[in-house]
Parts: sequence; C-alpha cells; structure tokens
Amino acid sequence: MKLIRPKMLVLPFVIFFFLSCVETYDVNIQASKKYLIVEGTITNVGDQRQFVKVFETDDQTEFLSTEFTNTIFTLDSEANPISGAEVIIIENSTTRFQLTEQEPGYYEMPNGFFAAVGHTYQLILNLPDGRVYESSVEEMLAVPDIEDYEIRLNQKGIQTPRLYNIPTPTQDFYLDFEDPEDEQNFYSWTWVNYEIQKYCESCRQGRYYPDDETASSDGSCQIDESLFPNNYYDYECSAFCWEIFPGEDIQIFSDVFTNGQLQSKKLVAQVPVLQKNTSLVVIQQRSLTPTAFRYFKLLEDQSVNSGSLADTPPAPIKGNVLNTAQPEELVLGFFSASAVKEIRHMLSREDVPGVIPDNLFAILNNRDPVLESEGDVRNLIPMAPCRASETRTPIAPRNWQFGQ
Repeated sequence: MKLIRPKMLVLPFVIFFFLSCVETYDVNIQASKKYLIVEGTITNVGDQRQFVKVFETDDQTEFLSTEFTNTIFTLDSEANPISGAEVIIIENSTTRFQLTEQEPGYYEMPNGFFAAVGHTYQLILNLPDGRVYESSVEEMLAVPDIEDYEIRLNQKGIQTPRLYNIPTPTQDFYLDFEDPEDEQNFYSWTWVNYEIQKYCESCRQGRYYPDDETASSDGSCQIDESLFPNNYYDYECSAFCWEIFPGEDIQIFSDVFTNGQLQSKKLVAQVPVLQKNTSLVVIQQRSLTPTAFRYFKLLEDQSVNSGSLADTPPAPIKGNVLNTAQPEELVLGFFSASAVKEIRHMLSREDVPGVIPDNLFAILNNRDPVLESEGDVRNLIPMAPCRASETRTPIAPRNWQFGQ
C-alpha cells in the first residue's frame, strides 16, 4: 500500500480553537477508492501567485492527515495531476475568470488578479472526463491590521520532516491586533521564509553540463561511469536564488470568547534558523469564513483526538467542493477566499549563536557541498540556473533588501 503524505499548501494553519500550537498525532487513513483533491485560496494580494491544484489519488491509498499540515494532501510525485480541466472562478455570481494550466495539475489566475473584500467567489471545475464540480460560495471577509510584532529567539525550536526532524532553533514571531467589536471573526496565519541558496544543481555519479554557454542556460547531469556510484558534485547558482520555506504549522483562531479585545503577543510563526545569512519572512494574517473555520476545526479535532483506542477511527474529511451529479462523492481539500494583512521582515541572525554563513545546502542535504575540481576533466566548471518551483525562485521576493 502506498503511503501518501500531506503536502503543505498555500494555507498553512496550526489548527486550534483559541491558542496557537497543539500537540498533534499522525492520523493514518486507509482508502479503497480514488479521491479528487482540490485546493486553492483567493486573496487580495496582487503579486502573490494564486492557483488551484487539481489532483487525484490512486486506489488503495493510505493518508497521513497531520504532521503539522493544514489538510490531507499528497506529494505531487505520488498523486496524479489532472491536466486539461476547465477551471473557472466566478466573482459575485457574474464575472468569470478562466484559469490557465501552468504545469500539470496547477491552474493559475490571470496575472495581477486580486480579490476584493465583500465580494463572493465560487470555483467551477469541468474535468476532461465530463465530471463537473463546484465549490460553495465563499465571501471574502475583512481582516484587521497587524498592530505590532516582536521576535524572540527559541533555542529549543521545532522539528520538521524537511530538516530530517532534527531539533532546530527558531525565531518566533508574536503579533498584536485589534479584534473588531460586535461581530464574530475567524482568523488564520501563514508564513513564508526566503533564504539565499548558493547551489542550484547536484549530480550523483555524474557532471552537470549546460545546454549552451549563457548564464541562464538550462542543462542536465550526465552520468560518468568513472565516478563512484555515490559520488556527488554540486554546482553553484549562476545568479541569485532563493529557497522558499512555507510554514508547516497550522494556525486558526476564533474570537468567540474574546470578541472586540486586543489580541496581544500571539505566536503565529516559528521560523527555523538555518544559516547566518539574513532572510525575508512574510507573515500573512487572513480572514476565514465560518465554513472554512469549521473545516479546519474538524481536522484539528481529528488529529488531536486520534491518540487512544477509544477514539473514532479517522476518515478523510469532506471539503466544500461537490460533484454536481453525485453530491455524495467525497472530495478532499477546500476552496476559500481570504483577505490578507501582512508584514515583510528582513530577519537578521547576527545575534544567534552557533549558526554558519551559507549553510543552507548542508542543512537541507545533510552533507557539505562537493565542488568539481578544475582540470580533472575540464578547465571551466559551469554554474547552474535557479529553476523556479514551489520551493525555489530566481525572482527577488518583494521587499528583499540586498546588501543586508
């Protein structure tokens, strides 16, 4: 049976009703049929990539529903992206936006699109095999400003699968915001950390060769049988490159008992200290609809309560996307609309003890980089381009300050 692990997406939340972090358990969910998975969030941030992911699981799938992620999802390499679908967002029941498939399973909104507070949004999905799906209508609710924030060093830190579950110190962000009076509000927080990456290609038992001599040239690793099977050569980036670290914790909050009060020193992000270099941290405070909050609260309940034999066996949780011809079909994931207030902070590590400059490669790969030596086979060692992906970008993130 294939083990499919959840993937952190655009909405990383630590689900807890009043507070931030909870102790979660890995919840294994067995399935004997295919499931459609639809995920996407519409925001009012114009320069943020906004897309909908459409994937389908294999038969006989085993899900892992927690691990500090916001949903039951799969690794792209272990699920099947659905290509050729027609994906439409309808604003206020009238205006239609056609999404474009940028890569298999990823359907992106037009460049520069941003949603508006008070407007409603609905997802319509027409699959190539004729199946038609639609989401509930989600209203974009207002979200208050972030009044202030502070950063504290946490030497105990966190453990995360991407960092081999090794305890890693963090710099923790605490926010202040004023909850509006006379209305019920639901919130979520997401964060992303951009770290400078110095190495853009690794070849096992091989060498990297660019397609041509330009700095932006793509290329590939070519096997060299004279090298040992476990020999690695790593190649420096030909231009600036940023590694992207989305938060893996899940955070939501309801003001049911604190309506209209100042929310002070709320822990919303624990950013791992990976290297001495300065990084850029983007923290977003988002609004949630009651429907979205209930969905994530169910996930929280399932992950926290699945710790004893007396608990109800976990099962995949139905989102807000329905098959119009078969409403009883279980569709995973959630389509939502969230207003955003954000802070962008260039995060210094100068006062953090024990961290090493330019150490990101070693942290991510659990080994130091190995450079090919000039003159052994060739006199000029090429550099590799920074290929854009979900975890890497060659484009400087907004508000990045060079020279810091």
